[in-house]
Amino acid sequence: MATAGLVFSNIHDRNVSQLTSGRTMASVPFGGRYRLVDFVLSNMVNAGITKVGLITKSNYQSLMKHVGSGKDWDLARKNEGVIILSPFGEAGSGPLYTNRLEALQNSISFIEHCDEEYFIMTDCDIVCNLPYDEIIEFHKASNADITGVYQENKSNRTIERSSSIFEIDAEGRITDLKVQKSISGKKNFSLNVWVFNSQLLKDLVRDSIIYGTESLSRDIIAPRLEKYKVMGYEFTGHSSCIDSLSGYFEANMALLERDARRQLFHSASYPVYTKVKDSAPTKYGPNARVKNSIIADGCRIDGIVENSILFRDVTVSQGAVIRNSIVMQDCVLERNSSIDYLVMDKRVVVRGGRYLSGCEGHPFFIEKNSIL
Repeated sequence: MATAGLVFSNIHDRNVSQLTSGRTMASVPFGGRYRLVDFVLSNMVNAGITKVGLITKSNYQSLMKHVGSGKDWDLARKNEGVIILSPFGEAGSGPLYTNRLEALQNSISFIEHCDEEYFIMTDCDIVCNLPYDEIIEFHKASNADITGVYQENKSNRTIERSSSIFEIDAEGRITDLKVQKSISGKKNFSLNVWVFNSQLLKDLVRDSIIYGTESLSRDIIAPRLEKYKVMGYEFTGHSSCIDSLSGYFEANMALLERDARRQLFHSASYPVYTKVKDSAPTKYGPNARVKNSIIADGCRIDGIVENSILFRDVTVSQGAVIRNSIVMQDCVLERNSSIDYLVMDKRVVVRGGRYLSGCEGHPFFIEKNSIL
């Protein structure tokens, strides 16, 4: 298909600062055993894309450890595969990037050396299973210069992050593009997935360096909607935007619904891959009661778990209760402790008899390595 991929791993870190103080957005744990980058890399390889540049900026050690050589996504290749584009600047390039266009400018060497016909670019803050092969075929069939992927916001929830809003004509062409700080109501909002003709992207990035433009959407694409053919591809499947801690909580909890799980994970043509860990199966004790929950392997459960997501190697002792919560790897709930509406980062210990609770719409966050 002659397409190269570009993945922005840090662009939206500050939207969920609680979870990204020591990791990138791309490496935020999700759904019991995944990282957010898994969905992006899986979408790439499912479309036959075997050269992927992973643009990093800071706190990317956990991302490198998770992705490794890329073998779990069949991206451990001699000449292509996944390439970590670590943050560095050439002479006179200034500070590290603060937006998507500056990230492209800092990755110009990688872009210039790609001889693929197309580039597909994406962030890591949208959880969805996108058919990149269909998107690229749509781009080719419509003879587009640029294609943006969008979805109509049908929920009542306001998306609390800067996003591009598209106006689409009857032919599917983007006729207007506006950048808004938040989105509410039925609007066509960008999923920040873009397909560019390769030479056009190279020219636009070079021009942006020369003229000092800052925003890909506002300064590069929007002023050129008449000059170039910019098409919109509508995605109608399940997606979740990680725009805040509440958004992260809701995106995880959506997996407890069968339809969301089916759309994300149950496609034979578009499987989701992740780093394989050979953990032991979860052990359920005589007092264990589990209801409507996702439990990863390696857990030890002898208490109550309801409407929750548990990552690997979580210990729920006798008398302990977990409800409406996300509990990450290696956490321990001692006897007779209880949590409700919590997001608990790795290796947290809740001592016996403690009761911790957030509330619906406002989950409480416990940082990594805490002892309560």
